[in-house]
Amino acid sequence: MRALAEYPVDAVELVVITNVDNQTEINKIRQLCEPLFEILPAHQGRTKSFSIESFPNLPDPWLLPWCHKYLITDNFVATNSSYTHFIYIEDDILLSYENFVYFLHYRERLKSQRLIPSFQRIEYNTVDNRLYLLDQIAVSDFSARNRVEMDGYAFVNVDYPHNAMYIMDRDLALEYVKSRSFDRELSREVQPEWGICERSAMALCFEDPPPGFKHRYVSPVNIKTLTTPCWSWVYHIANNYSADRYKPFAKTRVDHLFASEETALTWRPPPKIMQYLQRLRRKMM
Repeated sequence: MRALAEYPVDAVELVVITNVDNQTEINKIRQLCEPLFEILPAHQGRTKSFSIESFPNLPDPWLLPWCHKYLITDNFVATNSSYTHFIYIEDDILLSYENFVYFLHYRERLKSQRLIPSFQRIEYNTVDNRLYLLDQIAVSDFSARNRVEMDGYAFVNVDYPHNAMYIMDRDLALEYVKSRSFDRELSREVQPEWGICERSAMALCFEDPPPGFKHRYVSPVNIKTLTTPCWSWVYHIANNYSADRYKPFAKTRVDHLFASEETALTWRPPPKIMQYLQRLRRKMM
């Protein structure tokens, strides 16, 4: 919330979507957020606001990530709307202004090819003091990928494009609301392997990608170093996978995504007895 509230733009309006309807809990959210929206005197003329929308009694708590969709149809793409961009972001993702500028810049330059600049979720491992890609499991073959090159970067598909967020301008949003991906049930036809929460954030990722690309999301890769630049990283603040030896997520270093098998650190599942003991401990908690 703080990162988004500090965007140096003319106006920003943030909406917190929650399934909490207890007024005490709502007030806790409000007390945390309200100070972030006080306008600095040097920034007079800008407007910042936030509101809280509650959706209690959902039959499944994983339906909550779908509850924001009305904001796109009713507010963002409404007639006479003055909004320029819509951002959906899960509650543990840090999206910097530098991230936003990266999207703006390359969205325009990739538009004609029906590609969309995407992000990589990052975690910090406190044990070895390194950064890891949360969603990319093991190394990938860079040479085999179709690409669009500009500014010394190759924009390519990564193997798993989920990043728990999306940004849309008006054109993308108008396309999105007419697509199957906008519908909770029809989105399953688009990407049956993703869960209901992941599908809520996939936006136009799989809608009619151009020939040679598996999806429309592309990440920039420095052609010389074969690494993704920091302005395409969004931080997964929960940081709960990099030190979890039982999960394959956040085990590929940011500088190893396109490394050779010999040099890359790869995750291997612990012995089955260790996995059994871990499950047993969780049941006992």
